Amino acid sequence: MKIAIVRKECSFRKGGAERYAANLCTQLAKDGHEIFLLAAQCDAELLASVTHIPIKVDRLTSSRKNWSFHANSQKALAGLRVDRVFALSRSYPADAFRVSDPLHDFWMKVRYPGSFQGFLQALNPRHRTILRLEKGIFDPANTGIVVTNSKLSRTMIRDYHDYPEDRIRVIYNGVDLSTFRPPAPARPDRETLELLFVGQDFRRKGLAPLVHALASLKRSALPCRLRVIGRDDPAPYRKLAAGLDLAGLIRFEGPTRGIETAYQAADLLVFPTLYDPFANVCLEALACGLPVLTTATNGASEILDEGMDGYTIDGAEATLAEAIAAKIAAFHRLSPEERRAMHANARAKAERFTIQNNARGVVDSLAAARR
Repeated sequence: MKIAIVRKECSFRKGGAERYAANLCTQLAKDGHEIFLLAAQCDAELLASVTHIPIKVDRLTSSRKNWSFHANSQKALAGLRVDRVFALSRSYPADAFRVSDPLHDFWMKVRYPGSFQGFLQALNPRHRTILRLEKGIFDPANTGIVVTNSKLSRTMIRDYHDYPEDRIRVIYNGVDLSTFRPPAPARPDRETLELLFVGQDFRRKGLAPLVHALASLKRSALPCRLRVIGRDDPAPYRKLAAGLDLAGLIRFEGPTRGIETAYQAADLLVFPTLYDPFANVCLEALACGLPVLTTATNGASEILDEGMDGYTIDGAEATLAEAIAAKIAAFHRLSPEERRAMHANARAKAERFTIQNNARGVVDSLAAARR
């Protein structure tokens, strides 16, 4: 099958959505499909697997960046002869669209609570453009099938858009089990917990409640340290940590290319996101034998078994810090044998979610798609 993949950035070295796109393109090519990648940025190593069609992006404003990628992708598609078009970024029409990024209607309510604040933000050109794009995408005449990576996203599409539910396919993410694997030798038994946070958007991913939870744990004399990895401004969170007397307990490291080594060195991934369709970092952590603490507003929580390979808490921001602290304390109380069992369970869970299985599900959905 000749498949056009539309994704603004496709990279093994960026966030979960970008890595997902890179892994999918590579696997589809291995499976014998001819892949045309319409992207503004693409890793050089992908060029052996795909035909890259560069898409120009007007970066003057966020609004123009989003709309120009959509418009220029559609112009490029008009000159292609392909069997199916699969959009991983906001663009239409397409045979299938994958919900890779947060659904903006719901995210606006999470990010800007209160009717007045929400009203003001709805006038922002960036938000108006994204909402306009999503309205076009979820018009059944423009998109044959919608692929989501969680039941959470399927429910939100039903709640916010008039799109037929029988044309929504839930296909969970896959993970590279050879790159993301448990450490050798195994993690040592230690009293001080090594906590890990990984994310590109500290506000949405819940870093502030996590810092407050760490302060609560310190007051309870529960020993733990936090490692923060991701591309965002750490200054507000450094200030928050200093005000809570957490000096020396939090390390802000910025982005890294060797994220798998960070998973392997930690005892628990703490990812208290306010909203994520399915945070791929959770699946990567599980593959490294790392239990995951996350929220019910993260689609990745759907694959966790409470107390077996991770923990799920409510995503309400007002009570998030307290809930995080309680689950970390529960993990700390486990015996070394119980922790080792959780590490083993985490890896076993990840082994059910392969890139190959994900790619097969995508191809089956594309084959069934009709606009």
